[in-house]
Amino acid sequence: MRPGSHSIIILLFLLAIQPVGPAMAQETVYQIVDFIDLPPELNFNQDTSCTMEFQEQWTIHAATSSISKKVNEYGVSCADGIGDIATAKESVRLRGISYEFSFLDPHHVPIKNLQSDIIALINIRYSVNKIYNLPEQLLSIYFHEEWILEPDNKEIKKKVKGITPVIWQLRQTAEGEPVHDAETGFPVYYKLKLERIDLRNP
Repeated sequence: MRPGSHSIIILLFLLAIQPVGPAMAQETVYQIVDFIDLPPELNFNQDTSCTMEFQEQWTIHAATSSISKKVNEYGVSCADGIGDIATAKESVRLRGISYEFSFLDPHHVPIKNLQSDIIALINIRYSVNKIYNLPEQLLSIYFHEEWILEPDNKEIKKKVKGITPVIWQLRQTAEGEPVHDAETGFPVYYKLKLERIDLRNP
């Protein structure tokens, strides 16, 4: 072996691992359109048809176990028209808001990148990739949030306190064939909630 060959091998190795550090430290920003049922705390008329649409900016930082959301716009719609939640005269703090976010929703683009960043955050807290195939089976998560409503400017601020990963397992017959819903024809899944992951607030 000629002199200096060891240093070349070491240099190539360092070049190969160099991007890993900065990649883990990066924040990723997404523009999201999200639809959820109007939370009971805000559904004063108890109308189950009411939904909320959010246009938000999500910043995901897996290395620090944090997700932040900035609400750019929101709207409320019900079966009988447009709803309004800004009826209070002072700021209202709502704790314990939980709802499911699906990675199957076509409004979420680019969905695979978003799912990958969430998986990276999950893996830092506890590795479940050895048990489940997360890119294939992590098809939704629950967000656990605290909301602050500012009636003066009709603004909503969100603090993401935690997430609960949800594993989807395809229901199959004894012969291994997927079971489909009789009405929709879509595959039927079992949903398994994993342990809640508490997040840091940036």
